[in-house]
Amino acid sequence: MRIWTRIIVLLGLTLTLLPPKSAIVSAQSVSSMEMGASYNYVHTNAPPGGCGCFSMNGGGGWISYSPFAAVAIVGELSMQHASNVSGSGAGLTLTSYQAGLRYRFPQVRRVVPFAQVLLGGSHASGNYASDGGLSNAFAATMGGGIDVPLTSGVAVRAFQADYYFTHFPNAVNDHQNNLRISVGLVFKLGKR
Repeated sequence: MRIWTRIIVLLGLTLTLLPPKSAIVSAQSVSSMEMGASYNYVHTNAPPGGCGCFSMNGGGGWISYSPFAAVAIVGELSMQHASNVSGSGAGLTLTSYQAGLRYRFPQVRRVVPFAQVLLGGSHASGNYASDGGLSNAFAATMGGGIDVPLTSGVAVRAFQADYYFTHFPNAVNDHQNNLRISVGLVFKLGKR
């Protein structure tokens, strides 16, 4: 599937997450900001052909602004690293910078589920990266998770799972299908 087709599909999925127009109109006076930090585990298939999968560890941070009760605009920066990819002794660091939309579902008991789609770019560095150790490519994440409020200003991101797509050249199909699992903390900066 061509990259632009994937982008259009991801944007279409994002639009389906938006609440009905009546919910947006009734919540126009609502605004809130949050920021968070997380530990990330990425299971990647960077080598072309077959899986050749390996694990990366890292972290990330994000900030969001909610102009409406359930919808937030999110900006995220994350970095993962592997120092000995598949026993080769080569290292790889992926840094992604993305933005998109997050939809928070109504709180169920003590948990707040959410879904999000983020689009942007990713930078690969290290001697395992293509193009002489440096490369930039399109990246997208689509997934969701669960936040557990501890106080009115702090929550635990108990679980987040994302499909993490990157489009680095690899001489076969020029894309990688990754799984990213995250846990972390959420800090509420504004009141609803």
